[in-house]
Amino acid sequence: MQEDKVNTAAESRGLVKSPQDMFAGLFIVAFGLFCLWASSNLTGGRGANLGPGSFPRGLSFLLMAVGSIIIVQALTVVGPRLEAWSIRGPVFVLGSVLVFAATIRGTTLNIPGIGRTDLIPPLGLIVAGPLTLVLASLATTERNWFQTIVFAASMTAFCILLFKVALRLPIPVAPWAGW
Repeated sequence: MQEDKVNTAAESRGLVKSPQDMFAGLFIVAFGLFCLWASSNLTGGRGANLGPGSFPRGLSFLLMAVGSIIIVQALTVVGPRLEAWSIRGPVFVLGSVLVFAATIRGTTLNIPGIGRTDLIPPLGLIVAGPLTLVLASLATTERNWFQTIVFAASMTAFCILLFKVALRLPIPVAPWAGW
């Protein structure tokens, strides 16, 4: 009885048995192609003499292979239909990444005839880190502000200890204080 329902559902869906998997596979293949394009200016190397483009290209091909497997599975195995999703999550998560990029070292704009204009001063990791995490938390309606602030502060402290102290990377922590 259950097999009849599955077979009926598979027949009624046409070529694509799992639209959700189909779109996921297409997205993964597209992302692999983007990564392949983005690493196209790096030299690859051959054999044991690998260049800086070997690893990104290898991962790009691996992504495209996994995406292709998911696409084939979407054509053969009955799966979930494509459901509506909220745009809120991607907007706030991607927006928080852009805010981090704009605030950690500051943002300048070179306007011909006017010159260099500082749009956002360098705020450093001590401001950009918590700001990014709080903005990303707006992606969901299920948040606890106390937990969000504690998490943001602890993750920022961890990042400062890891990147600035342990790894000694040139990341501005508090540019106004010279650190």
